[in-house]
Amino acid sequence: MVRNYIRVAFRNLWRNKLYSTLNMGGLALGMAVSMLMLLYVVHEHSYDRFHPQANQTVQLTMQKEYGGMKMSSLQLSFSTADRIRQQVPQVEAMTRLISSDWQGKDVLRADDKQFYVKDLHYAEPSFFDFFAFSMKQGDGRKALAQPGTVILTESLARKFFGQTDPMGKTLVFNKEHKLTVAGVMADLPSNTIFRFPALISANSFSRFAPAWKLESGPTGETFFRLRDQTDYKRTETFINKHIALTEEKNVKATCYLSPLTELHLGNSNADSNSTTYVKTFFWIGLGVLLLALINYMNLTTARSTLRAKEVGMRKVLGGNRVELARQFFLESALVSGLAFGLGIVLTVLLKDTFLRLIDARLDTAFLQSPYFLLTLLGILLASILVSGSYPALLLSQFAPMEVLKGRFSQSGGFNVRRVLVVFQFVVSTTLIFCAIVAQRQIQHMQKKDLGLTVEQVMGISLNSSLSTHYDSFRQEVRRQSGVEEIGTSAMAVYNSGFNIWSVKTPKMKDPTTLMGLNVDSQFVQALQLRWKVAPSRMSVGEVFINATAAKELGIAKNPIGQVLNVGDMHKEVRGVVDDFHLTSVKDQIAPMLLMVGADTSRSFADYNGTLYVRFAKGTDIQRQMKQVEQIFQKYAPDSPFDYYFLDDAFNQLFKTEQQLSHVLNLFTGTAIFIACLGLFGLAAFSAERRTKEIGIRKVLGASVSSIVRMLSKEFVGLVIVALVIASPIAWYLMNQWLSDFAYKIEINGWIFALVSLLAVGIALLTVSFQSIKAALTDPVKSLRTE
Repeated sequence: MVRNYIRVAFRNLWRNKLYSTLNMGGLALGMAVSMLMLLYVVHEHSYDRFHPQANQTVQLTMQKEYGGMKMSSLQLSFSTADRIRQQVPQVEAMTRLISSDWQGKDVLRADDKQFYVKDLHYAEPSFFDFFAFSMKQGDGRKALAQPGTVILTESLARKFFGQTDPMGKTLVFNKEHKLTVAGVMADLPSNTIFRFPALISANSFSRFAPAWKLESGPTGETFFRLRDQTDYKRTETFINKHIALTEEKNVKATCYLSPLTELHLGNSNADSNSTTYVKTFFWIGLGVLLLALINYMNLTTARSTLRAKEVGMRKVLGGNRVELARQFFLESALVSGLAFGLGIVLTVLLKDTFLRLIDARLDTAFLQSPYFLLTLLGILLASILVSGSYPALLLSQFAPMEVLKGRFSQSGGFNVRRVLVVFQFVVSTTLIFCAIVAQRQIQHMQKKDLGLTVEQVMGISLNSSLSTHYDSFRQEVRRQSGVEEIGTSAMAVYNSGFNIWSVKTPKMKDPTTLMGLNVDSQFVQALQLRWKVAPSRMSVGEVFINATAAKELGIAKNPIGQVLNVGDMHKEVRGVVDDFHLTSVKDQIAPMLLMVGADTSRSFADYNGTLYVRFAKGTDIQRQMKQVEQIFQKYAPDSPFDYYFLDDAFNQLFKTEQQLSHVLNLFTGTAIFIACLGLFGLAAFSAERRTKEIGIRKVLGASVSSIVRMLSKEFVGLVIVALVIASPIAWYLMNQWLSDFAYKIEINGWIFALVSLLAVGIALLTVSFQSIKAALTDPVKSLRTE
């Protein structure tokens, strides 16, 4: 029986090639899109779930309050961590990671190769008891138990040693400390929060760390393993109630525990943008799959009249409804299975392009993980269930006597199909609207006046190797043709953090928090900041504030000469700059303080500051860059030349919004294409069913345009209904999205008008081909179709 059902199914697919292609193609495309989206979503939710006892591992965040100013940090002092480990009964084990970049980027050298290496960490031997990262060579626990040892990832090992066995080789760390390679670790998987390229044994910390770091007390990111069935919230409450979290006077400290499996998504320390966009991708993936399934059901049920006599005859010959439903369900399952196979092929072909589009990294091994395989199985089963149920129930309910007497009516199914078409275009037009608004918001952020210049500006990382000849270096760079201005800051604009200072005036009761940046006297000119109140001179030790800080401090009317208590220092305000964006344009401009240091100060090099070089317009940037690099290597031959461009770094600040825009554009197009496939199929079937009517109308004098209008108006009407429903939904969704932006566009009426014209135009183009083809058919042939 099953073999017969399959034979009949293949016969129907082959007999109706156009509809089979539309059905299977639309379903395969929808499945492929859904697989790609859910591949990313499942990957993001799988972060660090592969570690042993991951559900019992938590990370501690410390929040300290200084006179009303709250600051949170993942850095926990060793002494506090040890107290928690010893005094909290719920804690079973502990491990720490200690960042090594206290004064900027670290340098590793092996023979004649040297590189800046980001995110180097010291780790304790217990690290490998907590985290299941695979070792390729050596024993991780033993390697970290010895002082002066390092574990490299495979990529970093190849970078230094190529195909040579790295075990036992020596690396020079920051030009003075020797490290012995005691292990090689597999490259970190894409679904982990950790990004270190190498781990140095924590026993080396006391030898390698600068004196000031040891004196201030070492700190690190701390992970605790809780006992079985322990509620981490109760443990958090116990720690805050019973453990002394700080030795600092007049400081209130509070700790927060975050489960390891929620560090990437779902907790206060995670990137809220990432969490939001993962949810968005999830709903887009499900929405596109649903559109494809609706497209399949529409085309299948629309052609149900062609199977009506088959159903009638089967029932007359003894077939019951259950058997018929089983047959039609099996046919739908077969089509879904074939479409699923085609969807897998499309997913494999499009995966790399999709990941580049959203700037995501995903291991090939993840495609074979239970997480993704179960997702694929879910898509297949859901597709079979949804696509097969309604057609099977509808086709199996035909009354045999009514069908065989020619009194068959399908008005109920027709109404359902109209509802489904409306739903398809509600989703499609909503996506069009969202894509247009998202693109306009990104353009608004890109074009916004930042209050400083980012074009043609290169930032060069300084280091202590330059300190002796720092002034000579910067003067030689300044003399290069094409260089307009140079300036320096202690931290890299758009590529690093900034200081936080507690500031108050004598009249203020409580201090306020200001972002702070140490700069030289040329910084303002180099980045072309604008003065609101220009200083009479630019002297070392002077303080400038921005306009927002002047308002925040209550000195906007007469700022010059006002005394500010900056920590333990007393400084007079010598100038006010117009507001400028030092962080993302998503956020309000924060109050800021600029403290001026000497242009020739070695401290900018000693503490890894950044030299900004602004090139003149029309300058050959690549050629000038090479010249600057040669000058750098002349004064710091043992240091890598590291640079970035401000405009690139600025654009990275809203990378997630750009990714969302790309995804919306791609999947809006996909949704429209799938909806149009269904509309095209329904239009073709409608014209086919009304062939005789069209012939009679033409014989009676109807024009081609009137017939095209007759066949098209019903579908255009459905699109207009969809627009009426979609408009308030789209407006609400994008208003919610825009509420996260401090500087945002207005949603104007012309966007609704444009979306309406696009949707109606797309619908007309889709159905017009079949309508015109039917209207131009010879009426004699039409009347012979009976």
